[in-house]
Amino acid sequence: MKAGDFLANAAVRAAITREVLAERMRQHRKYGQQQHRDHATYEAVEFEYPAKLASIERYINADPDKKTWQSILLEQVYGAMAADELPGQRQRLVQAAAVILAWIEDIDTRPAPGGSVDGS
Repeated sequence: MKAGDFLANAAVRAAITREVLAERMRQHRKYGQQQHRDHATYEAVEFEYPAKLASIERYINADPDKKTWQSILLEQVYGAMAADELPGQRQRLVQAAAVILAWIEDIDTRPAPGGSVDGS
């Protein structure tokens, strides 16, 4: 299986999805159905700080030598926090979830010491 092949990693992705859903079930058992506000208020000042942080991460990500999984994820998360409308916020959260999935997939398909794919 080539680590860079999207279809070749389908089994890894399915295993990660099962693991995430199992964690979500554990959270539901512990906390019940969670419903929280998206923002403390809907004043412009509440969105300014995460928007600045998203901008900083976007700047970092523009440089391939500085880009990391952390900076990619933070750009998406801060972007979601900066979104002042729910459709945009939801879209950024989906993007953040996809980045998290890709990051875990990268970890799980990295060659283990000795050259074989870890897959754990």
